[in-house]
Amino acid sequence: MRDLTGGRPVDLRESAGGIAGGRGRTALGAVIAGLLLCAAPVRPSALEAHSRTGSDMAPAPAPYTGLDLVTGNDYAPYTGEDLPGGGLVTELVRQAFAVGGRRYDVRFMPWKRGYDGVVLGRFLATFPYVRTPEREREVLFSDPVVEVRQFVYLSRRSAMEFHGRGGAGGGGSDGVTDFRGRTVCQPVGYALPAELEELVQLGRLTRHTPSDLGACMRMVAAGRADALVIDEYSAAAVIARAGLTEEIRISEQPFASVTLHLVVGRATPGAEAMVAAFNDGLKTLKQQGVYRQLLAAHTVRPHP
Repeated sequence: MRDLTGGRPVDLRESAGGIAGGRGRTALGAVIAGLLLCAAPVRPSALEAHSRTGSDMAPAPAPYTGLDLVTGNDYAPYTGEDLPGGGLVTELVRQAFAVGGRRYDVRFMPWKRGYDGVVLGRFLATFPYVRTPEREREVLFSDPVVEVRQFVYLSRRSAMEFHGRGGAGGGGSDGVTDFRGRTVCQPVGYALPAELEELVQLGRLTRHTPSDLGACMRMVAAGRADALVIDEYSAAAVIARAGLTEEIRISEQPFASVTLHLVVGRATPGAEAMVAAFNDGLKTLKQQGVYRQLLAAHTVRPHP
């Protein structure tokens, strides 16, 4: 997978400043509510309006299906009801469907509630999600919407170190052994990398699961957890919002590169057609240059 930052370690102050100017991957300051929050439809952005100039670029809206798209908060710059346009991925999803004449409302709610609702067919689709074997059994994944690098965020109160995962920087280590006997934080609705999930199941890694990403980062900063594995942009945003720059260490080597996707429940009627329509729209946004414009508008550097 391609590298979002040219292979250099993230500078917390630099990355956080750029995102704050823009989830959350997180517009700074919102907490996930315990109750279901319904967001009013986001008005088309200037970029969307520009991409539809001309009569041939204005598809007629499709009939309302009765199902909504859902996503969560506290994930800047990707999604968040307090972010411009609902966040980068929210804008990409809405515009990718709009290219094919499909218009959907977007609801913001707790991550687990939204995902479970998609699996049960209560909602049409949710985003953005990393591919895991467990999720593969329940949902269909779109083409990658965004590619990101995951880093290990460590407590300055912990003696844990992450030495990378093989190659010149890793000294042949798989990196997973660094987690044995440690405590990792995983917010509700998020997924651990498969290798760490296996350690948890074997009882070799302890897991804490607070309600949101901000709570998880604070837990690491306080030394109640040794580490958190999360992508660099959402981490930079939540660290800046919580003022934890001096309390958190960042691994020099990334843990992994992953892709974020839109997902549709396998049991949902027309699921495959829905994913195909989204993929086609996403390709069109890239061909039109709208995709790169949105990445820049949300301070995520486009791939070379």
